[in-house]
Amino acid sequence: DLTTRLTDDCLELVLEKLPLKDRRSCSLVCQRWFRAEAQSRQLLLLSANANLSPNLPDLLHRFKHITKLALRCDRSSASIDDGGLLLVGRYAPQLERLKLKGCKQITDQGLEDFSKLCPSLRKLSCGSCGFGARGLDAILANCELLKDLSVKRLKNLFQEPDASVRAGAGKLRRLCLKDLANAHVFQPLIAGSTQLHSLVLARLSGDWDELLAAIPRRLTELRMEKIHVGDAGLAAISAACKALEVLYVVKCPQCTNAGLSALAHGCRSLRKLHLDGCFVGRIGDEGLAAIGQRCPELQELVLIRLNVRSASLALGLERLAICNSESFGDAELSCAVLRCRELKKLCIKSCPISDVGLEAIAAGCPSLVKVKIKKCRRVSAPGASMLQSAREAVVVVVD
Repeated sequence: DLTTRLTDDCLELVLEKLPLKDRRSCSLVCQRWFRAEAQSRQLLLLSANANLSPNLPDLLHRFKHITKLALRCDRSSASIDDGGLLLVGRYAPQLERLKLKGCKQITDQGLEDFSKLCPSLRKLSCGSCGFGARGLDAILANCELLKDLSVKRLKNLFQEPDASVRAGAGKLRRLCLKDLANAHVFQPLIAGSTQLHSLVLARLSGDWDELLAAIPRRLTELRMEKIHVGDAGLAAISAACKALEVLYVVKCPQCTNAGLSALAHGCRSLRKLHLDGCFVGRIGDEGLAAIGQRCPELQELVLIRLNVRSASLALGLERLAICNSESFGDAELSCAVLRCRELKKLCIKSCPISDVGLEAIAAGCPSLVKVKIKKCRRVSAPGASMLQSAREAVVVVVD
């Protein structure tokens, strides 16, 4: 057995490179490998059913050096409770990342007690759990190194009339809020997190135009999906977030060309812009032309369910995707490939283009690397073959 020549440290380094499934198999080889695998493991995934709690001390004693722990419980089962989470904090105080999913029996008190035992926590992700605003507020107050917080589907978020989540140490750099009915309790957290760089807001109740007025100024990435935000919110973003580089606006039908134009005046460092659907003609060439004129660093543009003409596209685009646009046909595509000389990746889906448009692609875009055409019924197999033959170095995908 040549592995006997390896030192324990070397064996642990080898095991660290293996995927979890292979690590589990290796731990069964012999006692030495069993110990080495436990010593080198940093991530532990556990089914968080109620019967896990009695086994937690032994498990966490074996895996002494884990820094990442995921506890998941299915909907039909009772999860670990406050006592189980307290055992995690007691036996794994070195935890840096914790993910809780479906832990409905964990309350605000349990999360508060845990936060006092794991001050080194840097990332917390929770979904469909039993705690609310008070528990999250305790985490932010006691875990001063916390930089990443994701909160999804918490039904008990607003248990008290004056409940709110404050910024704590204010070191948060990423915040993700999804599927929450009372997300306004996070307003103090958003306003007080002056170092926040990334903010994700998806499927949240309430009027967000007013809440976005207090958005942190250092924000570089903002993703909004199915929230009530309009031109006033976009104007607030423009006024506050001068360093914004990435913006997603998905299914927010109150936004119009006026809001997009206001955004272009303030957010001139924009590199990626994704606009998706349900605008009913409210956003089009006027707003996109303002973005193209005032955002010289724009490299990636994704437009879904928008009627757009090629003249409104930014000249320096490197990645362009247009989907479900009834107005983007062969003439618009031909103009786009002539206009966007730096284009490297092009995706067209469910648009009225034909083989004529593919001929324009074959003749233009000298920097093109990849073309993807999906669900464009007027594009034929011979047309796709022509494009591939004309541009052999380009990856062509036609579906």
